[in-house]
Amino acid sequence: MNKNNAALESRIEAVLKKESGIFAVAVFNPLTGQELSINSRPMRSASLIKLFIMAEAFARISEGTLNADATLAFTESHRVGGAGILQNLPAGTHHSILTLVELMITESDNIATNLLIEHFGSEAINARIRKMGCADSRLCRQMMDFDAAAEGRENMTSVRDTARALQQIFLNQCVDITADCAMREILGRQTDRCKIPLHLPPDTICQHKTGELPGAEHDAGIVYSPFGPYIVAIMSDNLPDPEQGRQVVAKLSREIYDFFIDVE
Repeated sequence: MNKNNAALESRIEAVLKKESGIFAVAVFNPLTGQELSINSRPMRSASLIKLFIMAEAFARISEGTLNADATLAFTESHRVGGAGILQNLPAGTHHSILTLVELMITESDNIATNLLIEHFGSEAINARIRKMGCADSRLCRQMMDFDAAAEGRENMTSVRDTARALQQIFLNQCVDITADCAMREILGRQTDRCKIPLHLPPDTICQHKTGELPGAEHDAGIVYSPFGPYIVAIMSDNLPDPEQGRQVVAKLSREIYDFFIDVE
């Protein structure tokens, strides 16, 4: 992919020059180690930070310090809005750690996420982020805590960090083969399909995690294409319209997919 980086970058820039907002893109080939990143820098992570919380959960399960079947219950103080199904359930409802992780990823459930952050502690999650070599990423607040964000305590990541985390999960280098396989399967059950997978052939397997905040639309995942797997991470900010942002992410995803078809 190295010799084609300039051509791929040119195609990505051709899409972006017509669009408003800030965009960052990373494309990794996990089998060769070749990488391309455009405008990678720390940005508001939105729900992409949940990838690292999932990694911490599976690391603890693998180490034997966390029982995946242990349950946590949420109280009224945990109830927040945004994505997720738990907000429609009564306080006191119990779910297993594994179920909470699945809801955090597949439904981007914010109550599930906050329960896990509270259970693990932000220091431990940030230590996991550092262990994964992701220097642009940090967890500074719980989901939907906009007061903390206004005070400057914002969750951050970059397309390079996100792609690196996904590459580790793909290569079974994040935790271990059992845990990494389980994480890939959970990512494959993502219910929000309106960005990276939107314009790809309908049978394309995509294991990914989305994220959004006012003015920002993200998606990052492992795409299994006929010409081999690749990892793509796309982040945005300062968007004039969320639908425009989602469509640009989808356009970029298809442009990257078509590029690899053309070079085969």
